[in-house]
Amino acid sequence: MTGSGGGLDRDGRPQDGGPYPSPRIAWLTLAILWLVTLFSQLDRQLPSLLVKPLKAQFALSDTQFSLIQGYGFALAYTLMGMPFGRLVDRANRRNLILFGIIVWSAMTILAAYARSYDMLLVTRAGVGIGEAVLAPAAYSIIADCFPYLRRGKALATYYVSLAIGSGASLFIGGFLLSRVKAPVNWMLFGRLDPWQAMFVLAGLPGVALALLMLAVREPVRREVGSAQMATVREFLRYLGRNRATFARLLFYPAVLAAIGYGVLAWAPTFMNRRFGFPASRAGVIVGITVALAGLLGTLLSGWLSDRWLQAGKRAARLRVTIVAWCLIVPAAAFWPLMPSPGLALGVLGCAIFGFAIGQSSAPPTIQDAVPNAMRGKAIALYLLLGGLLGIGLGPTSVALLTDHVFHDDAMLGASLILVSAPASLLGLWLCLSGLRPYAETVALLRRDLD
Repeated sequence: MTGSGGGLDRDGRPQDGGPYPSPRIAWLTLAILWLVTLFSQLDRQLPSLLVKPLKAQFALSDTQFSLIQGYGFALAYTLMGMPFGRLVDRANRRNLILFGIIVWSAMTILAAYARSYDMLLVTRAGVGIGEAVLAPAAYSIIADCFPYLRRGKALATYYVSLAIGSGASLFIGGFLLSRVKAPVNWMLFGRLDPWQAMFVLAGLPGVALALLMLAVREPVRREVGSAQMATVREFLRYLGRNRATFARLLFYPAVLAAIGYGVLAWAPTFMNRRFGFPASRAGVIVGITVALAGLLGTLLSGWLSDRWLQAGKRAARLRVTIVAWCLIVPAAAFWPLMPSPGLALGVLGCAIFGFAIGQSSAPPTIQDAVPNAMRGKAIALYLLLGGLLGIGLGPTSVALLTDHVFHDDAMLGASLILVSAPASLLGLWLCLSGLRPYAETVALLRRDLD
């Protein structure tokens, strides 16, 4: 039985707006969003490979550079997240993503022409504005393309683009950096130094991505219950009624992001300072490590999430994060202490494996705890906290310790440990203590929908 009146899907869950899209259309939509998100990571992660040339070009300290990779991007990314989240719950989500692609690609190319540190920060903020719309819109589209019991696997598959994208951006960037060693003179862009050429190369795929997004159809919104739209006040009231759940559910990904982005921002530089690897080689080997570990962790996360949910485990989706923290707590703290590059990369891979499990479980965990009409705002708030406390604070806290506590670039490894160790223990506690309230929130919401 189907129809807008709320029949049951083939998994026995209520649905609105008729049947879900066919598997072919659903997976095609997911594939396009996957590619868009993967290439967005190249624009985001590129500065971590350009530490030396950017520091030399603009006479920067580690702390100043960290703002390019951290808060210069994160403040705009997070501040725009909530208004974009509201739009996601109201407007055509495909068109919002199309707008974002155009903005972040153009701003990445403009970074090549920055003539001051301030101008470079402005372009990074522009990239943040463009990318702020992507995740809330993509997660919302995917949730409306796949039935409830298949949603964890679908969202985890999408999250692979983030996991692989972070690694692939370092790999591709390192490869291109090894090829662009001298100034180039391109007809449309003029004479460019290698670091400038890298920004142009990172921004150009946006043209193809924008055309590809035109093939995506806007799906019907589902599981909306009695209201098609939820105000910010209603959303905040819902969070307040479930404060024990969301105090943990929204903050544990921010802790994960602080550790993960701190590691990703400085891992190539650590390999350079500790083991003498040039930036191009460090980018390739760290990129491969991140991509492989991220892929495996994300796939395991989605498989565990759906399997435990179908088996009826209490707080199944949040329970997956406990597996993640059991890997992160030791690995993130000890990888900089390894005596050889091979061992360092191996333990770093274990940490990235854990990050991928934990981060990819966050969106479906949050989606299952809020009504459909609040999903855009919920994901936007998750990204807001992840940006302010993770993307921004992670790289900058490492740099502040290196510059102002140790006063020695060679102590980067110690800075990474001092950020990762206590944050990992905090994240483990948040998830363990959140299992019971999360299970109660989800059970009550599913009863209301049924």
